[in-house]
Order: sequence, then structure tokens, then C-alpha cells
Amino acid sequence: MPAADSPRQPAAPAASPLGGEPMRGLLRRAWCDVAGDVARCSGRYGLLLAPFADAAFALPAPNLHTCIRLQRDGTRWRGELACDEVALPLADGCLALAFLGCALETAGDPTGLAAECARVLEPEGTLLVLGLNPLSPARLRWMFTGLRAWSPDATATMLSGLGMDVLGWRYLGARWSGAVDSARIDVAGVRMHGSPLRSAYLLEARRRDPGLTPLRLSPTRIPIGGGAPAGSARVRSARIRSSAARPIR
Repeated sequence: MPAADSPRQPAAPAASPLGGEPMRGLLRRAWCDVAGDVARCSGRYGLLLAPFADAAFALPAPNLHTCIRLQRDGTRWRGELACDEVALPLADGCLALAFLGCALETAGDPTGLAAECARVLEPEGTLLVLGLNPLSPARLRWMFTGLRAWSPDATATMLSGLGMDVLGWRYLGARWSGAVDSARIDVAGVRMHGSPLRSAYLLEARRRDPGLTPLRLSPTRIPIGGGAPAGSARVRSARIRSSAARPIR
């Protein structure tokens, strides 16, 4: 007679690769750097995706009427809404801002998540992607954690393929502070804008619909009527003044 199956407890959820304290320190610095970029975005509705529900990752959005804040829970989002990673319960074209805070790195389907955010953006809506910089020396902190860091170029290529207009990106976050005898990651150091060795980057893109781009109008040439050529009166006046100004011999 076969032995009865022993009762099994459900497996505990896997720990987030971003959950270690060294990684949280890197992320907190990056979140401080992007606070101003999120605060300047205005509109009726906004979506902020963050890895944690900590107060340190709650970005202020004073210019948004309603802000939906979600945090990652495995392959789902929880917070003010509970939904699958790539199935946001939001209507098409309803958001003025979508902020992805290190969401592509831990996503099971990064392209599907980006496409879902592009879907819910309104025309001229803003997409801000905060990502980890794979070229930074800080990648040693997450190299063996299972994270898949996207470079800014790879992120821009993916978003362009989804019909988004990429405006550009800048590097931010912790910087590498190296010396002859020691090297460390300076989380609270002086900000060096644009350094490709910093721990993170912020990419900005817009949703452009084909019918909203104004056409360039060609200038209309107005023919000058008959008579004296254009400027002839001005030339004659200049010649008269020049003759009057000649010295008397």
C-alpha cells in the first residue's frame, strides 16, 4: 500500500533581488534624484510603480489630480489596485504619467509591461523609466541576484518599437568613488550629472499618435508688383545721402 502523501506547506514567496539593504541604499539615492522629475509632471491621472511600499519610495506628485501607487508582489501589483503584471485594469489613454521604478529589471515580461504602460497613456502622455545602469560599477551589487538590467539604449529601442517617442535620458544615482588605496560606492556624494558610471538612469518618452503631429507649412512667396525693383527707393536714398556727405574740394 503506497504511503500517504505528507502534507506540504505552500512555498514561501521568493525574496526580491532588490530587497537587500545595499540595494535599497542604491535605490533610495536614485529615488531622491528623480523626485523633481515626477513632481513637474501634471495631469489628471498618474501611475507610479515601485518595488517597495516604504515611505522612502513614495514620490510626491503635487501636479497630478489622482495618483495610483502600486508595489511589486511577485508577478503581480498590489496597493491601490491588485492586478497581474501585464494586465492593468485601466482604460486606454487615461494616464498623463506612468512611472516605472526599476520595474523592467524584475518583470517576467518587460516588453509586455512596457506595452501595457504605453496603452494606458493618453496622447502626449509621459513615460518615465528609472532603470539600473548595467555599465556602472555598482552592478556588482546585483550581478548574481537574477536581475536583468536594461541599458538606456536597449530600453529606448524597445519603446520606439512600441510607438513611443524617446526624448532622451540622463544618468543619476550613486556614483563610483575610487582612490588608489580604496574604492567604494558613494551613495550620498556630489551629484555628477551625465556620468555613465552612475548606478541608474532616467529615460523619458512620450506617446505620439500619428494624427497629432502638425504638418510643416511651406512659406508662401508673394510676388512684388511691377515698377521699380524691390529696394530701389532705399538704394536711391542711400546714394543721395552718400553724395551729400562727400567733402567739398
